Amino acid sequence: MNLTFNNWSLALDLNGGRIQELVHKGTKVFGTYHRFDGKVGNTHICAPSFDKEGQEKFGLPFHGYARTLQWIAEKQTADTISISTITPSSKMYPASLKISQAFSLNEYFIHTVSLSHSFGKAIPVNIGIHYYWDTPKGWEKSSLNEEQLSTDIKTNGYMNLKKTNTIVFPHAKYELTSNGFRSAVLWTSFKVDNQGNKQFNNDFCCIEPVIEWPHFFGSEQSILHPGETISASIQIKKVV
Repeated sequence: MNLTFNNWSLALDLNGGRIQELVHKGTKVFGTYHRFDGKVGNTHICAPSFDKEGQEKFGLPFHGYARTLQWIAEKQTADTISISTITPSSKMYPASLKISQAFSLNEYFIHTVSLSHSFGKAIPVNIGIHYYWDTPKGWEKSSLNEEQLSTDIKTNGYMNLKKTNTIVFPHAKYELTSNGFRSAVLWTSFKVDNQGNKQFNNDFCCIEPVIEWPHFFGSEQSILHPGETISASIQIKKVV
């Protein structure tokens, strides 16, 4: 699926509900990349869990179900797209969720993710968005709210998010407004050479908003009851 409006261009893949590419005025914001670990990566959501959450106790896959399911288009207008999918219920994770994504292209790019409990028992949930940010000039001198990102990208670290955040790459600056996401995990792909040194992908880095990280999934605050919905959103504005 493709959407172009007001200097933005968005390409989606319904297989996994992924963002293949987001471009603003000719500048790629998110893209699809051949990773050093041999995989091809692009932006996807992590739901109903993030990272390894729930793998042992609930039998959930790494990063949850959402990125491997088939999605359907629900609505498209001149400047919006909404898509959804349904997660399977299992003995270990006895609930079915409707996961929705809504994308808006106007002055800002707005990405909203919602989880609605449609069937089963109360269960823990989390939401993360694994954004693949384009870094054509590298990410070594990048920052989030004036904190350098290089070390955390190399060590898969994380930082707290504010309501309004500033991301600076060598080639571009963005304002990221968070509604419901309180943390951001940092990462990029790598391979290990014959001397045991890590060689990192330099053409992208992942700044991944997550509701909370770590120690959120399984807490009382993470429990979603039948009939309830949890939502979070990200707004991105290209500054320069």
